[in-house]
Amino acid sequence: MTLLARWALRDVLRRPGEALLLAAALGALAALLGMTLLASQAVTHTADRLVAAGPSLVVRRLDAGGWAPLPEAEGVAAARSVRGVSAAVGRLWGIIPGPQGAVTVIGCDAAAAQALGVPAPGLGDVIVGPAVVDQPVLGTELDLRRLDGRPTTPLVVRAILTATHGAALHQAALVHPDRARRLLGVPPGHVSDLAIDVFHDSEQAAILPDLTAALPWPTRAVTRRDATGQAASTLARRGSLSTLIALPALLAVLVLIVGVARDRVGRRAEVGLLKALGWGTGDVVRLHLWRALWIGAPATVLGLTAAYALVLWPGAEWPGALLFGWSGPPPPLTLDPDGAVLVLAEVAALVAAPWTLAALWPAFRAATADPASLLGEGDA
Repeated sequence: MTLLARWALRDVLRRPGEALLLAAALGALAALLGMTLLASQAVTHTADRLVAAGPSLVVRRLDAGGWAPLPEAEGVAAARSVRGVSAAVGRLWGIIPGPQGAVTVIGCDAAAAQALGVPAPGLGDVIVGPAVVDQPVLGTELDLRRLDGRPTTPLVVRAILTATHGAALHQAALVHPDRARRLLGVPPGHVSDLAIDVFHDSEQAAILPDLTAALPWPTRAVTRRDATGQAASTLARRGSLSTLIALPALLAVLVLIVGVARDRVGRRAEVGLLKALGWGTGDVVRLHLWRALWIGAPATVLGLTAAYALVLWPGAEWPGALLFGWSGPPPPLTLDPDGAVLVLAEVAALVAAPWTLAALWPAFRAATADPASLLGEGDA
């Protein structure tokens, strides 16, 4: 450690209250900015990864009232007849009122249950997500009403999904396909939509005219690329809104940093004394730079570390409440850390630039002035 660095550290420790105040302000600024930007990017990357793992296209039938169930066998056969389609599967799902808000009912057959590692539900069984009811217990009964509000026979909880199954099943109820049709009002042999895969991603939009012509009903298809764009737009909008909400607090912290820093490094009489003792302009500027580093570097690192842990630590719940507006208990998320280092570097630069400027500019101006005039302004 150089002599100037030790001198600057001793000077910082002479005023611990002021140093802690500045460090707390810088750390809070880095943490708030880091959490907001990191959460928006991490959720976007995670959403892109999840969408990429889903079907190439999702097709739903339309009628005058909106969505309508479609015949599974006829729809699958028509979709598979289109050149470029590699697979077509009917899906049965919908949203109904639940004990703690909306519940996503999913028809779960033996293959889907095996993929999730849970037992296949029988006609009287249900597999619940962790937020469907408070503290779900195996063997208890769950009352789910039909989409039209009519009551049904209670279902017995046979298994409970965990956070490892993903946020999409956080408020889900997996039931036998026949029970799902009763709850959702879907006729026998019908499904909610078709999940279609194509041989090449570039064919997603190209086969839409052929797919529309092959299906004998009015339909709407959403490609994987469309879903990715919609997710990115929604998350960017909500992330920007979160940033605007935090902006007044961030500006207040920034004003505090600049004001206190100017008062601290602008002691012109102290600079005059150092120059009278033979210090050069470069020595004075480097001294103030070391002072800024002793306070700013640890505070910024701690703030960014806190932001990283709060956002990317497995099981974080607040991003779901902030970015998704989750009505019930938010799901614990395990977000994708790709690109986190770049975001943290950008935040560090945003925090370090004004802090360094506030620390060095008044010191540089005083260091270039006449020492006699500076000593006359007061004691160091």
